[in-house]
Amino acid sequence: MKQLLSEFRHFNVLQEDDLSWMTAIAHPKTYQPGMFLMQEGQPIQSMYLALSGHLSVLESLPNGSKGNLLTLTAGELLGETSLLSNQSSSMTIEAVEPAEVLELSKQQLEQKLESDRDFAARFYRLLAIKLSERLRQLSNLMAKRQIKEGEPLRKVLMVFATLNDSDVAWMLANGRSEKAPLGAALIEQNKSVPAVYLLLEGMLGIYINTGDPDQPHETEVARRVKGDILGDMSFVDGGLASATVRALENTWVLALPQSTLAAKLQEDGGFASRFYRAIAQTLSNRCQDLLMRGGLSTISMDAINLLSQDIEVEDEINLDVLEGTAIAATRFDWLIQQLRR
Repeated sequence: MKQLLSEFRHFNVLQEDDLSWMTAIAHPKTYQPGMFLMQEGQPIQSMYLALSGHLSVLESLPNGSKGNLLTLTAGELLGETSLLSNQSSSMTIEAVEPAEVLELSKQQLEQKLESDRDFAARFYRLLAIKLSERLRQLSNLMAKRQIKEGEPLRKVLMVFATLNDSDVAWMLANGRSEKAPLGAALIEQNKSVPAVYLLLEGMLGIYINTGDPDQPHETEVARRVKGDILGDMSFVDGGLASATVRALENTWVLALPQSTLAAKLQEDGGFASRFYRAIAQTLSNRCQDLLMRGGLSTISMDAINLLSQDIEVEDEINLDVLEGTAIAATRFDWLIQQLRR
């Protein structure tokens, strides 16, 4: 079993001891065609690792039947919403052919992540990579349906609530303050991304080419405002940019070069654990938001609507939108004040 896991895509970020521990606590299960691995709105007590077979993320069709939105195959990690945010499932997942999965106890995972910092760094990194790939799939699907991604909460509120003060101070010391004039492309689709960017002021447009190389057709899929983070997907999964990012007004960012950030994550296990957990949380949140806006999930829609009401650029962040944002907003405000000196 351990050998099988080591052959899955991206599982090389885990060590042999990690795989041994996972296989020791896991319970193998087989789902026959038509059986549900999880259902929208139902609580999740485990995470699942697909071993074989095909699983389908279902969507409701206009005629009332169910169709396949995404096909999940071996190596997929599922049920992360419960681990990262203690939420119910935002998806209904059904076996379309006999599918084997490993069930990993949420309680045991939480205990391991809490007690073993180095394991936590590696596991959250793997989870962030998997979620980044899933978000790329969803973003392309929704762009073709002309469904724009929202921004239910500023990423900095999640990230800075998970990082600590010394982490933010390191970002200040090692990041580059950069200005992007109106119309400038900060990131270009299908090109490498040199840095992870923290948006300090201004507004950015996100565009995906939904045409072919000979007849490109750009579709605006989202806008980003103060407090957002960009380039995180390409950083965690090593891929090229999935979209083009352009300044819709004069913009100010803090750029963390990929090489500098990677070196810090390699040498500082505590920072790595906090950073990858925060990125996994934001990616999971964005996946859920796309499902909701596409009418494929209704979980937490009231909360998403509430969090989306105050999305314009402001001098201050609303501190009431999420538990822990007071500390996060204070850190973000401190960072901006230091950069303005």
